[in-house]
Amino acid sequence: MPLVYDSIDTLYKRDATRLIIDYNDQKATGTILLSPIRTENYKHVGDPARHITKSSNNKKNFYYKQVEGSAGASTLVEFKLDKHEVDEYFMSVVCEDVEAFVRNKMNQLTKLILTALDDTYKDEQMLKTNINRMCQCLENSLKLRTEKLKVERIGLSVLEISQAVSAVNLLDREVLWLVTVHLPFDDQVFTAEDFIPLIEGQGRQRLDLRILLNEFSLQLLEEVRKLLTYTSKLNSITICYQTIDEKCIELIAETEHSSNGEYFFKFSIDHADDPTEEMATLTLSDNKRHLNIFEIPSIMSQLLRKVSRGIRHCVDYIKPDPHIRLYQITIRSFSVVVGVDHGLFDQEIIQIHQGSLEQQAVRIVNDFYLYTRHQNTCMEFLAIGMNKSFWKIKEEEKESVMSTFFKGMRDVLISRTSPLKVNLLILNIHLQCLVMDILPYLDAEYLDSIRIWKIEEIDEESTIDLDEIVKTEQWSKAKKLWIKDLTVRMSIQEMNILNFGSIRIIVETMSREDITYCRKNLPQSPVFQNFKIHINNCSTEDFLTALGGPYRVVDDFEYIWYFRIENTQYYLYVALEQGPLQIEGCSYFEKIHQDKTPFFL
Repeated sequence: MPLVYDSIDTLYKRDATRLIIDYNDQKATGTILLSPIRTENYKHVGDPARHITKSSNNKKNFYYKQVEGSAGASTLVEFKLDKHEVDEYFMSVVCEDVEAFVRNKMNQLTKLILTALDDTYKDEQMLKTNINRMCQCLENSLKLRTEKLKVERIGLSVLEISQAVSAVNLLDREVLWLVTVHLPFDDQVFTAEDFIPLIEGQGRQRLDLRILLNEFSLQLLEEVRKLLTYTSKLNSITICYQTIDEKCIELIAETEHSSNGEYFFKFSIDHADDPTEEMATLTLSDNKRHLNIFEIPSIMSQLLRKVSRGIRHCVDYIKPDPHIRLYQITIRSFSVVVGVDHGLFDQEIIQIHQGSLEQQAVRIVNDFYLYTRHQNTCMEFLAIGMNKSFWKIKEEEKESVMSTFFKGMRDVLISRTSPLKVNLLILNIHLQCLVMDILPYLDAEYLDSIRIWKIEEIDEESTIDLDEIVKTEQWSKAKKLWIKDLTVRMSIQEMNILNFGSIRIIVETMSREDITYCRKNLPQSPVFQNFKIHINNCSTEDFLTALGGPYRVVDDFEYIWYFRIENTQYYLYVALEQGPLQIEGCSYFEKIHQDKTPFFL
């Protein structure tokens, strides 16, 4: 039975704006508050002195204490002037009240705090048990609600960051703006990955994240640096600590303590349009200095010499992520066009470089380095290509520009401390050597799709070699391939295509062995979805020999086969399109559900 909840007035159940419970291994203290009463006092006309009066009528305190007796453990509950003894472990009594309050609260809370008193406990293991129980109680209570609880600020002691994530993600994220995560024990640490689900779940209102811990180490500073790349969701990260690694102080700025003796660093994010402003602000713990590291140098040197030096070290260490979404480079005969889309800032930068093509090539490589050197998040796509006007310039100049540009891009990619993450790579080129200046130096774990397209409207040979490309890790881990208007000079069997889910390619021929290879191996691939293979010199007879008689022939143009994939509900669908007098043909291989076959209609 929720003893305190059942005892309080309906007004507090309905209109309370704050619920605060502090606990350890033996006792707990709770407070329920209504909105404070605002009054105005006037010393004399024109000189108002406003203050907030917190009346005793707007706050209710209650206490829980473990009592050991001959009959076992019980709980003494004090509320108002009443005392009640309950034959239950005290944490069970506390959790019953928390559950009742959280489940039934209709109005918005400004603060919900459920934290452990980590400096007053006697039994560490029991305190850990109580923390687990409180986290589980909160999570279960939130799950039982019919609508998400609206809370502006939440504080929670946890043993694992996932406990905070689970609770926070059950709240109304359009209202929440401050999350405080308390790690009460000396051996507790965190990683950036622990907090990412919490940050990514934030709504339109940016989040202030506070982390309370005992020791701020160099390792944890590195994790904070990673977290600060999630600038679209964050306003600040505050680290409150008891002790700190001196190397952290060297990398950041010398800190001061606040009036209550608490030490902390607050990393504030300035959401200006300019990405260089994104990480420019650091507020120190006296809360009086709001520093912009890009301020006028004279001010910095005169007023903030020590601090500015520390901040410069901090920014060099943090390396703010520009969050580039799209990066496109197009080389033309007289200029180079570069498009950079900062999806985080809804900002697109279009640059048209003039001057000699050789100079432009150097400049855009330098720009690429400056824009992407701290890029850690994954780009949606990187597109590099040339248009037909560039391809028509003198051969000697063309080769020089391509060599300067692609080798420069390769050097930039190689120089990174970690490979550039790109989801989709688009290259408008048909030379394998140029592809190999880019493809092998991207992060293979993130590259999902490769597109290699012919430069439009050029009369060059429309073929491409893949013998080196197919050996790369990036090729073997990508899931989608589209080679447009370029004939691949390699057999299907040599292309190492079984890792792809989707393919669009052109080949010169498709032998019986190639057809049989696809028929036998594609159904075994866990990622295979559909292949479209255009064949310049196609033989219907080769398909008939390799696959047998078709299930159906449509208008003497389309041949269709179905092959059941063993122990599944899927079929391999094969189709060949080729007219009676046509040399070219197009083959389709697709994994389809049995409900889409004529056998289950």
